[in-house]
Parts: sequence; C-alpha cells; structure tokens
Amino acid sequence: MHFPQQSLTITILYCLSILENMKNGLSPWMSKSIVVILAITVVMLSGSANAAFSVKPGNSIQSAIDAANPGQTIEVQNGTFHENINVTKPLILKGVGKPVIDAGGKGSAITISANGSTLLGFTATGAGKDANDAGIRVLSGGNIIKDNAAIKNNNYGIILYHVDKNTVFLNTVTENKNGGILLIHSNNNQVWGNYAGMNWNGISMESSRGNTINANNLTGNKMGINILNINLSDSITANGKAVSIKYVSSSQSTTYNIDKNSTSSSPGANLFYQNYLQDNDQNAFDDGYNQWDNDRAGNHYSNYDSREQGCKDRNRDGICDTGYRIAGGHNVDKLPEASPDAILSYKSLGLEGFELKIEQRTYLPGSDVNVMYVAPKNFSGWVGVMETDQLRGGASREKALSYQNLADSSGILKLKAPADKGSYILRMYNITGGEEMASLNFNVGIPTIVATPASVNTCEQITINYTGAPGYENDWIAMYESGSSDTSYITRQYLDGKENGTVILEAPDTGSYNFRIFENDSHTRLATSNSVEAKTRNGTKVLVSSYHVAPGGTVTVTYWGAPTEGTGIIGMYGMNRPDKFPLGKRSIGSKNCGRMTWQLPSNPGQYDFRMFRSDITDINQGAYQLLGQSDVVTVS
Repeated sequence: MHFPQQSLTITILYCLSILENMKNGLSPWMSKSIVVILAITVVMLSGSANAAFSVKPGNSIQSAIDAANPGQTIEVQNGTFHENINVTKPLILKGVGKPVIDAGGKGSAITISANGSTLLGFTATGAGKDANDAGIRVLSGGNIIKDNAAIKNNNYGIILYHVDKNTVFLNTVTENKNGGILLIHSNNNQVWGNYAGMNWNGISMESSRGNTINANNLTGNKMGINILNINLSDSITANGKAVSIKYVSSSQSTTYNIDKNSTSSSPGANLFYQNYLQDNDQNAFDDGYNQWDNDRAGNHYSNYDSREQGCKDRNRDGICDTGYRIAGGHNVDKLPEASPDAILSYKSLGLEGFELKIEQRTYLPGSDVNVMYVAPKNFSGWVGVMETDQLRGGASREKALSYQNLADSSGILKLKAPADKGSYILRMYNITGGEEMASLNFNVGIPTIVATPASVNTCEQITINYTGAPGYENDWIAMYESGSSDTSYITRQYLDGKENGTVILEAPDTGSYNFRIFENDSHTRLATSNSVEAKTRNGTKVLVSSYHVAPGGTVTVTYWGAPTEGTGIIGMYGMNRPDKFPLGKRSIGSKNCGRMTWQLPSNPGQYDFRMFRSDITDINQGAYQLLGQSDVVTVS
C-alpha cells in the first residue's frame, strides 16, 4: 500500500485535532495512550510512504514511476513488459529475475531523464532504429546503470547523450545492430566491467572527453572500441600545441584542452585500460588524442599478443616489450598485455590435445632436458628421447635413450640429453599400444663463436658467426676488451632464439677485443671467440653503404679522419653542388670515426656526402677545409 505524502500529512493533522477536542474529557492515562498509538501510526504511515513499489507482469511500470515519490524504490518482478518507460524523477528501479522491457521496435525501451537514478537488473530489447533510440537511453547525470542486459536493439544497446558523471558497469550488450555502448558529447563518465559482443561497435564515442573506460570485455564485434572526435561545435581555437574545444553540455558550459601529450590526469583525455579486445574485425580506432594505458596497465588486443603478431615478452612480465599503435591517429598503448605465446618456446601439438613443449632447442651433451607436457585425463603414457630414425609406431621404452612415465595429465619431465652431438626427437607414447601421440625435435651441441677479420680499423665492421646457442629468446652475444670481466661488456645483442647465425659489431676504439656468448640473459658463458685487433685508420675517408637507392631511401655513411681538435661536420649534396650549399648537415664532433644513417631526397638524381673541418657557419663564409668525399649515390 502507498500513501501519498500529502494524504499522510492531512491524516496526522486530523488525528491531532481530534485529540485536542477530546483531551479535556479523558483521563491522563487515556490521553497518553492515544498519543502513543498516534505516534506508532505516524511511524507506520511514514514507512509506507517510502516503501518499495512492486510491479508484476500485466501492470504498468510507467504508472508506478508516475505515482512514486523521488528516492523511492520500484521493484519489477520477472516477466515481459511491452512499453517504453521514462524515469522522470530520481528513483531506484530494481529488476527481480531480469524482467524484460520490450519497446516493440519503436523508441527506447528505457529512458533515464532524472539525475541521480539507479537502474539495476533489467533486460532492454526491441528499441527502434532511429539515431536517438536505444535499449537504455541516458539523458541525465549522476546515474548508476548496473547489471542490465541490452539485447537485440535496432540501434544501440546503451546511449549516453550529452550527460556527465554516470557510472555504467557490469552490463551485457549483445546483438545490437549499430553498437553496444555509445557516448555522445558526454564527459567524465565511468564505463567498466561491461561485456559487449556481436555488435557493430562494442564501445564507441563521439566528441566525448574525460571518460574512463576500463576492464570491459569486447569480443566478436565489427569494431571493438571506436573513438571519433567529430561535431565539436561552438568554437575551436589553437593555442600553441593545444587545441581548446568549447561546447555546451546538458548541465554546464565546459572547456577542455586536447593536447597530443594529454595523459590520464588531463581532463581532455579519455582513459582506456585493462579492456579485453578479442576477435573483433578491428579491435580499436581512435582519431583523437587519448590515453590507452594508465602507466601501470594497458589493454589486451587479440591481434597483438603473440610473437607472430609482433608482441615479445622478453622479461616475462605479461606486457609486450613494444607498444601497440592504435589505428586512426597517433595514439599508442605503451603497455599492451601479452599472452603466453609472446614468450618464445618450442612446442608440438599432437592428436586430441596432446602437447610437448621445451624452452630451448639445443642442449649441451648430457644436460637436463625439461619437457612440459599435456595429455587427456586418465591417459597412461611416457615420453622418451629417441634417435631421429627410430620408427614412429610400436616403440618400447627399452629403445629410448632416456624416458619418464607421465604422472598426471600435465607436468614437467626431466630427461637427459645424449652424450653425442646431433639431432634427436622427443616422443610421447601410449603405454599400452605404443601409439605415438606427439613429437618434438631438438639438438645436442657445443656452442662456438668466431670473429673475423682478425685485424680491423676502428669503426670497421666485425662479423661474429656463432653456432649451438641454446635457443632461448634472451641468449646474447657481447663485445669485450680482452681480459675484462663478463659484467664489463662494451655492447651486447640478443639472439632472439636463433641457435646459429651472424652478428655484426664494430670496434669503437683502438685495442684488442673478443666476443662471448651467454645463456638466457644470465652470465653463464657458453663460448668465447678469438681476439680481434683494432687500430686507427690513417688518412680520411667517407663511405656509403649503397650506391643506388629508391627515392626517400636510406644509406649508412661511415667516416674516418674527423678532426681531433675543433669540430667537424658531414653534409649531403647534390652532385656538383658547391660546398657552401648543403642539402643537409650534421655535426660529428672530434671523434676519429663514426657511422650515421641518412635519408636521401625523394627527387631522383645523384648525391654525395662530404666531411669538413670547422662548422657550417664557417663554410657559408668560405672558411672550410674538405677532409673527405664519398662516392655518388643514385636515387631513381
């Protein structure tokens, strides 16, 4: 039962007037009793005024909204309601069992027009296809939209239109024609923990700033997150590097600074982090300047979480070593999440879910071989080290060089590498029939490293050939002064899992050098090269790495004989162009030799590089000394 506030007040005043007229004829005890009864009645009636409405199927939710007082709770029981409802006063609408509001193909199923409302536990469906229609349409601020489902609407599942400071969380928006959640000219809202799948856009924004979008699951949409900075009206003015965009929101006039250096602390930037973008046709698009990580965590992108997609997790921290560029503009997620496939490993997938995996490919003779395996439950089998020419089927453990039985459906086995160098194979067998379930090749060898030539000039390249590296992603080769400790390297280079290969380094100064190979980012030295002597080259010289490049292509310029006192420069010139008119110039200081990369012009022609003592100011004044000139590079 519901008593309107006005009726409650009239009832109380009427009871007090009766008491006043009767008290002269009543005993004190009777008067006190009537006062107590009246007080209890007032409390009961007051409680009734704020009691929750209960709306059952067959009744009208909108009628309950119209009859309710601000702040009241309306509980809607499970069922389907064919109506368009509009919350025109601050209320709490609570669905019991996810009641369905079906708009029947016209208008929005639920509209929130009053500030400070709560919508909890509804299913909104059947909204129309007009641009303003949605399963849940929010036209006010400070609302809570929680644990709702917006499904199969003809436009968007949830729209926030010219509103601020709403919290939209733990909702499900699926199979909506144009998109899941849309923010239009809406600022400083929180959108988190929602699931959006099988929509055109998962979450999209138009000209909205200062919003936080995090921990949403966006799977199987045409576009996961789509940000468009359009239709910013009233005025756009530039001030240095920033652009000030002004428009009038539904509640106030607001000015935001949109700067390409905006961060999460800037009111102009939207913040995206810990969102899960999986199997969308395109995961993200953003033509503005926003923040795609919060300096601690970024987002997960299914098209950028493995080594094959360019994501490497060298330090095993769950974050790709390089950022992910968001399509549409200049935004970069600096901390994209990495999957286990971003860590280099060697694995073989067999039949019915059988799997073998090792983290290195080459082992020292007699060393441990740690093998990770996966097998179905209740499978009895074993894994052994076999000769590569061993027949695949019908094998017995007696023929294995080393073997171990499986103890569970997954685990790590410790086998032994053979004593002889060569190629071998790991095989998983069924313990009863000897059927092979999975196999994986590996090698046994001793690492070697050789540097050539044995004598070079400073800044000349040294070729380091190596074999037999373990194959860890973080195996590395470093350059040392002969006799120095393993921790005192001059420069180093990771091998990225390559067991055999070539590394090119150069001697920076005169002296004796050697090269050492180490295992998996440790100082476990595997091999040391011969020594290479570096000496100073006499005279001056300028060399280019290529004599024919495409327009806009690059060359490496190496120089010797830079001035030991004062400064030197290298300039790029068109062929036969006077020395005082370079196309580009760079300072080289007083270091005797060096190397730099230049980009050639896009205009076809012939170009060369010249080294001078002094600087370009002196050259322009005619006071210069040509020290060296390269051969001609043809651009065509």
